[in-house]
Amino acid sequence: MRFALLPATTRSHQLVVAVILVLTLLAAGPVSVGVAEVSPLDWPNWQGPQQNHESVETGLIESWKAGGGEGSNLLWRRHDLGTRSTPVVFGDKLYVLTRDQPGTATEAEKVVCVDAATGETIWEHRLNVFLTEVPDTRVAWSSCTVDPETGRVYAQGVCGTFCCLEGDSGELVWSRSLHEELGLLSTYGGRTNIPVVFEDLVLVSAVVIGWGDTPEFGNLAKPSHRFMAFDKATGELRWLNGTSISPDDTTYSTPTVAVIGGVRQLVFGAGDGEVWGFQPRTGVHLWHYPFSRRGLNVSPLVVGDTVYMSHSEENMVGNTMGAVVAIDATQRGDLTDKDKWLAYEVMAGKSSPLMVDGKLWVVDDRAKLYVLDPETGRQVTKKALGTVMRSTPVYGDGKVYACTNTGRWYILKPNGNNIEFVHRLRLNGESNDGSPIISHGRVYLPTSAALYCLGTGAEPTSGPLPPTPEEKPVSENPDPAHLQLAPYDSLLAPGESIQLTPRLFNSDGQEVEIPEGARPEYSVVGPGDVSATGVYTAPNEVMHEGALVVCKVGELEGSARVRIVPPLPWTFDFNDSETVPLAWVGGRVRYVIRDVDGERAAVKRNVLPTPRDPNNKLGTRSQMWMGPTHLHDYTVQADVNLGEVNGKLPDAGIINSGYTMTIRSGNDELRVYSWSSNDHRTAASALFEPQSGVWYRMKLRVEQQDGKALVQGKMWPRDEGEPDAWTVEMIDESPVTSGSPGLFGNAGDAEFAVDNIEVTAND
Repeated sequence: MRFALLPATTRSHQLVVAVILVLTLLAAGPVSVGVAEVSPLDWPNWQGPQQNHESVETGLIESWKAGGGEGSNLLWRRHDLGTRSTPVVFGDKLYVLTRDQPGTATEAEKVVCVDAATGETIWEHRLNVFLTEVPDTRVAWSSCTVDPETGRVYAQGVCGTFCCLEGDSGELVWSRSLHEELGLLSTYGGRTNIPVVFEDLVLVSAVVIGWGDTPEFGNLAKPSHRFMAFDKATGELRWLNGTSISPDDTTYSTPTVAVIGGVRQLVFGAGDGEVWGFQPRTGVHLWHYPFSRRGLNVSPLVVGDTVYMSHSEENMVGNTMGAVVAIDATQRGDLTDKDKWLAYEVMAGKSSPLMVDGKLWVVDDRAKLYVLDPETGRQVTKKALGTVMRSTPVYGDGKVYACTNTGRWYILKPNGNNIEFVHRLRLNGESNDGSPIISHGRVYLPTSAALYCLGTGAEPTSGPLPPTPEEKPVSENPDPAHLQLAPYDSLLAPGESIQLTPRLFNSDGQEVEIPEGARPEYSVVGPGDVSATGVYTAPNEVMHEGALVVCKVGELEGSARVRIVPPLPWTFDFNDSETVPLAWVGGRVRYVIRDVDGERAAVKRNVLPTPRDPNNKLGTRSQMWMGPTHLHDYTVQADVNLGEVNGKLPDAGIINSGYTMTIRSGNDELRVYSWSSNDHRTAASALFEPQSGVWYRMKLRVEQQDGKALVQGKMWPRDEGEPDAWTVEMIDESPVTSGSPGLFGNAGDAEFAVDNIEVTAND
């Protein structure tokens, strides 16, 4: 049915638990999520132990009594931890993402671990910010996630750095540079997905423009909102799969993992405006529901077999904005027009829905609280909380804790069909983007100015977490239906080898044994060889190529992708090329080979047509990468020729170890930088007036020197001799220590050509 709304009536935590806490929780009991048990007092991810923003704790605060004197329930406050990130708590530790050294030449991002009871810092882990246009005010958009099984912490930075840290010490376990390795898109918008831990996997998503533009390689060079599932212990990529091609938006909808109709599902809102259900172990699509014409940012609420979702963009039908939907997620395939109900004109695109006392609570972007009947979607009541809402309220001890973006703090209670205002106050001059959470008897609130901890100081008490639905027994569905080959994506030098491992799953996404007598059979599409035991070996020849390793077990077939990239030096002149190298991440969708002034060159297009929009310009401002991220102390050189349209020239640049040198044609500037949107960050520039139709040579050298990076660049007409002096030069006190060579381009108006690329080790 469809209608407009009517006015209405840690590991250390796991090993050592305080005796008094054990006594308190004897009746509460943990709940199993995947293979791990979650304490009802912990808040290991931003949605909480039940993934629904609800706590089973009792004895929580009824008001916020500030002032620091007798009767105050402000336990601690850290002004230096003001953030847009939602904190998480595991045992006696709180973890949060925030800006590091804001407003300085060495600004970055960091994971901070503090004592959850006192706010005292235990450790910090810095994440450098580079190769992104995100403004500093949008740093730390994501949130940490703790694995209850190991106590390890997972964090994703705004530029695609994704890492696993030891929860007790902050020691780095593994790290991936997702933008350089897989093509994650990091934009000015800054939207950054939050990791999700499930069984032995950790999953993150983004709009990804990778390598491999052919069907056998998965068409991963074309942009799509894609999920990446990593082995949580090693960082090995298990699977990568996406939604529709060429979405309009990047998004930050955190998935909810739930058992629905006996089947484990990963449910999320995507950049293509659809709600999707995937199998979390395999990435196999289960269903999708077209919901909005633009990307979805709230996290879905799963109650039983029903998924509740909202948005604030243009609807699929008509010209109204915003909607709330209820979807029966036991269905499969395209669920267009198959919702349980759809209520238009609720513009709730930032704050996620939650269930409160049997009613669906949704706060729209204007901070209007709607209470809906979850069975019909009809409005029960509505209350104004303020003017702007970004965070999601939290429900616990019969109360709802909420804060608007303009700093209006509320404690609310459901009262039948009405809402009781228990307490309210105004945080002057503070904005709120991160959500309040509940853990160990305390309520935490992040704002732009501080991180607050509120509580009575009494020992925490809790009811039991409700039991979670169980998956169908594997014995009911033992037949293999899907073959997964891992690692799914690898990079090797010529002659190197890698062991690939097949896994079989039934049609419900549960792992099953390889049938007795069945033997995996391997083959290779492209260069290299694979043994009978699944060991792939790259050829010894120097090449920038890709190979597909195929595994068959009976009638099932799965594959894994391998990039082959030789050690330096590299040279690309395109004279005998029809396309740019297959192994370039983000290359083939953005660059085409053409004749330019009588020579073959790679051309950065000013239109990237899609099935939705043949004149699409999204992605014409972009980066691409050519090889491994461990390279350092090298020089990149390339020839560029700038086109012109209506008097406008493009921007063109080269990338070296996380640093970019760009000719900014609009303001006649040659500039080197690591973080383009941060005016405080170390950078250097010089006046340079480029002309269209002229071949220039660009040269960028980076050298690591005693914990600093010396970055030197120059640009000159190719037909003239190389100048002795560097045109731009800087020393970065907080260096990016390694990274892949690549290209930058902004061809939104005019195209440019690039040729004679050379990457060589420094002399």
